[in-house]
Amino acid sequence: MGVLMFALLLSVESLLPPCSRRCALAAGASVALPAAPALSKRPPPKPVEVTDRSGALVTEAAWLKEAPPEPDLVLGLDGEPYFLLITGGGGGGGGEERSLAPFALRAECTHLGCLVQPEFGDSGGFACPCHGSKYALDGSVRKGPAPRSLGLARVSAREGDGVLMMSPWEDADFRAS
Repeated sequence: MGVLMFALLLSVESLLPPCSRRCALAAGASVALPAAPALSKRPPPKPVEVTDRSGALVTEAAWLKEAPPEPDLVLGLDGEPYFLLITGGGGGGGGEERSLAPFALRAECTHLGCLVQPEFGDSGGFACPCHGSKYALDGSVRKGPAPRSLGLARVSAREGDGVLMMSPWEDADFRAS
């Protein structure tokens, strides 16, 4: 068994760089290493088409006409559920036109990943039914144990057909104070 172990060590030793380089590295001497390849900036991911629960494409006009005033789920980035948010159009007769918020909120609690639900009533927002986290309408944490705000995604309407497109949120988080 000892001979086999010695042979194994010799074969591993042959894979290592020469001792002069190893010894120099161990002694802290500077050794010229090949330059690392330059990291190329990856292009941003392409926006994805937003679909409703049945898999149909969602257009801005149809969503504003048919969606309830409360946040509702769609499928967005990576097929994950997101809430589209509608602003304006309150029932108070103010005549304010409904519009789509330029961002969507990922419907996954940042505590342990449960699916959050709209919280109806005066405060609005979202609540996690599992552990009690509460989020404001913009997805910021109102009550823990959630450590972070809900995830953001950018929402825009595609020119021509008005299909909603979702892309990763790359700007600074506007909810951070």
